[in-house]
Amino acid sequence: MKTARFFTSLPDKKVRCELCPHHCTIADGKYGICLTRVNRDGALYSANYCRPVSTAIDPIEKKPLYHFYPGSTIFSTGPNGCTLKCIFCQNAEISQDLIATSELTPDQFASMIFNSKTIGIAYTYSEPYIWFETILDVGTKVKERGMVNVMVTNGYMEPEPLKELLPLIDAMNIDIKAITPGFYKKLCKAELEPVLRTCEAVKKQCHLEVTNLLVTGENDSLEEIGKLVKYIAENLGRDTPLHFSRYFPRYRMTTAATTSETLLRAWEIAKEALDYVYIGNLMADEKTNTHCPKCNTLLIRRSGYFTDITDTLKKIEGKKSLCGACQNEIPVIMR
Repeated sequence: MKTARFFTSLPDKKVRCELCPHHCTIADGKYGICLTRVNRDGALYSANYCRPVSTAIDPIEKKPLYHFYPGSTIFSTGPNGCTLKCIFCQNAEISQDLIATSELTPDQFASMIFNSKTIGIAYTYSEPYIWFETILDVGTKVKERGMVNVMVTNGYMEPEPLKELLPLIDAMNIDIKAITPGFYKKLCKAELEPVLRTCEAVKKQCHLEVTNLLVTGENDSLEEIGKLVKYIAENLGRDTPLHFSRYFPRYRMTTAATTSETLLRAWEIAKEALDYVYIGNLMADEKTNTHCPKCNTLLIRRSGYFTDITDTLKKIEGKKSLCGACQNEIPVIMR
């Protein structure tokens, strides 16, 4: 364990965690909602510090990140626990219950990443934000090696911790689960506004892609999809990649899986306002390709996790590429 950041001491050996918007008041010996921040004798500790639940080498496209070092592999891992209590959680085994893990030192952890021969690390699988102290310590070592730090997150963050974390982060995929506060309250036991606030802050400082899991009968109406797309276009920019993902019955939710028709309909709605829209968890290869929004030239072809970058996509200085057919700038960061 390691002493946690961002907490306030209270009377009777209680503490208030200030890391996420829940602001859990935690009694001595108890854990916060996330299952990972524990009060020990009036001080808050990160109980999952440098304790990964699983490790793997994944295609970057699996995060999903389609515009960040396409075709690369990345060391992927994450902590036990989560700040949300989604009844449809697709990774409930590691996010909603405490499981046994083994602690590494930051140097051991970093060595695993260095030895993976990948572009860096993706903090993913459950909710990496609760790994705040781990990301600070390990992520600093990763950055010093010239490798990248990526977060796949629900975006349920407070501004001050996020401000401290962002200089280390090269890319984020944030899951906007719905665009209605009622969805978050009913199905996630959380609030929408902090997630949108995080998205807007991240967009200004590092590469951002957004995922929306379409849950049957809950956030998949034409009106809901339209509102989400409108928010992204107006507040994050039409160049922000949006990934629609297919829900499957998991954890405490037994509603039928998202239909292919719903995903395709969502894609069509989003393409009216956004330049880059993709479908996941469905065999729809044409809806995973990247085209130039100006001349429609195919730039990146994808089939499953196979990625083919065409000769038409040219790397330029900064965090963009160029369509060789029409010279349009494309928001794809290439190696």
